[in-house]
Amino acid sequence: MGRTTQSLYFTGPRELDVREEPLAQPGANEVLIEAVVSGISAGTELNVFRGYAPQWRQHMDPATRLFSATEDPDWKWPARYGYTLVGRVAERGSAVTHLRDGDLVFSYSPHGAHAIVAANAVVPLGDLANPELGAFFANFNTAYNGVLDAAIPLGADVVVSGLGVIGQLATRLVKRAGARRIIAVDRLAPRREAARAGGATHTLDPATDKVAETVRELTGGRGADVVIEVSGAAPALNEAIRTAGYNGTVVAMSWYGGTFESLQLSGEFHHNRTRIISSQVGAVNPMLGPMWSVARRGEIVRELMDLYAADLAGFVTHRIPLAQAGQGYRLLDQGAPDVLQVIIDYRK
Repeated sequence: MGRTTQSLYFTGPRELDVREEPLAQPGANEVLIEAVVSGISAGTELNVFRGYAPQWRQHMDPATRLFSATEDPDWKWPARYGYTLVGRVAERGSAVTHLRDGDLVFSYSPHGAHAIVAANAVVPLGDLANPELGAFFANFNTAYNGVLDAAIPLGADVVVSGLGVIGQLATRLVKRAGARRIIAVDRLAPRREAARAGGATHTLDPATDKVAETVRELTGGRGADVVIEVSGAAPALNEAIRTAGYNGTVVAMSWYGGTFESLQLSGEFHHNRTRIISSQVGAVNPMLGPMWSVARRGEIVRELMDLYAADLAGFVTHRIPLAQAGQGYRLLDQGAPDVLQVIIDYRK
């Protein structure tokens, strides 16, 4: 038998399996990455893990970008998923000249001990001191993209709803963008404390605080200029609409999984002329013009990762080996209060 690797498979709703399978050779324009760590996303990946992602039931037409019900959905069990793999180049194809063996790189590859990817698709991480921090590259892009979509004016009053990793990063970037008040909202006290440390001027618990009313008290009755909604919870999106002031903006950064029982558009949304923006990381705000690209955004994110290295290191709460990946998903699925970023560590 030739060489093998271990890969994580989603085999059904909330079901995982680590499988040993053959490890191929990289093609001429590919590299073989030996994984060091990968991060479990508490948003998108949980939708996949729970079976909520629409691709399990629907097909997206790439031409029209419309989803439709089908008996032949885009995804079928078992499937691999994940997009935050950090590792070192172990082998290079004959045409790869811009990378060297041993280079630390990021790849949007599924969880597994190895990945073979196109060499021009990996992100060199350079002299990043702690490889774990590289696992935040994708989420940092998402957070930064949302702040770019929000177009926050200097001195704005901004609410960040949902203080997982992306919400924590958004809080810090909103501060950097020059917001006057940053009101961070989450049910979990440790996350509210982390947001305070990252620049939030006020924190609210939606279980006990009336968010929309309190924000108006804090802003002289106006409401928020911008609400960045990152929780992925339908009630939070409705409350974000209530929280935005007249002509205010709600940036919906989440991939809302499952069913959405009630989107309330008859009250504040209509009468306050609220604008809702979907922020999806696949493209940059077109209002920034042609000089802004996904590649340029990534270059800036790599610099920001160095600036916020201490914060990123503090976000990692759990490290688990690949064989115990299910434990990490269950912790996130159950909403354990002490969990923020779970890292799969292939060195274990």
